Amino acid sequence: MMVYRASGHPSKTNSGGVVLVIVLIFMLALSTLAVLSARHATLGERQASNELEYQVARQAAASALRDAERDLRLDSTATPAGAVCTRGGRLRTDDAVISDDEFTAACLRGQCKLAAAVYNVTWSSASTTNPGEPWWPISKGGVWNDTFSASNCSSFTGGVPLGTFTGAPSLAGVIQPPQYLIEYLSPAQETGADLKSFDCPTSLLVTSSEGLATADTTSPTPEPQVLNMPCYLFRITARGFGPTLNAQVVMQTYFHLIKS
Repeated sequence: MMVYRASGHPSKTNSGGVVLVIVLIFMLALSTLAVLSARHATLGERQASNELEYQVARQAAASALRDAERDLRLDSTATPAGAVCTRGGRLRTDDAVISDDEFTAACLRGQCKLAAAVYNVTWSSASTTNPGEPWWPISKGGVWNDTFSASNCSSFTGGVPLGTFTGAPSLAGVIQPPQYLIEYLSPAQETGADLKSFDCPTSLLVTSSEGLATADTTSPTPEPQVLNMPCYLFRITARGFGPTLNAQVVMQTYFHLIKS
């Protein structure tokens, strides 16, 4: 009797099944790498786009800060070319004072003067009925209410769009013009025409209370003294926008004018 043994070699059918599984595994791995690479590239583009929008909004806010400083320096007798509205006499002459008619709690024409109690309101408790600082969001009692139009130059409240009083040109690439608020800050937030004022952070070097030091070599030079000039102090808050409303930047600076 002859005994036959089965061959140890796998059949072609079994070999083909193993190869198919291996190929499918490689295809799955390559597909996963491709998807991850695509998502990484998309994320990078999104981050670059967000950064671009942020920089546009930041530059817009900086432009509004500079525009507010120009606004504070305006001559009351002149209206700049391209300006939509005119300020009129406010801190423009030697005898000018801070007027309660112009710097108000409602931030009339973008000029704010609030009671000291407002600055004691906490963020968590602030609301439209218990307002906090004017530059906070509207939900916290802020006054970014966008009520300006060319027809209500004398009565709008809230933020001042870029160039309204200075004639500064509009910005391209932003969804809406940047805005600014000007807060007058007094030591105790008093009211009335006899407001106290801060000392200027920049002191003047003088030889007496009547004049600046001179190079007079014929007489002994008086001992120089530091004279702190009284100032009007303001806080400027600017809000800039990017190509969409998703990109907004708020910037602040402090600005002082020497009192005559």
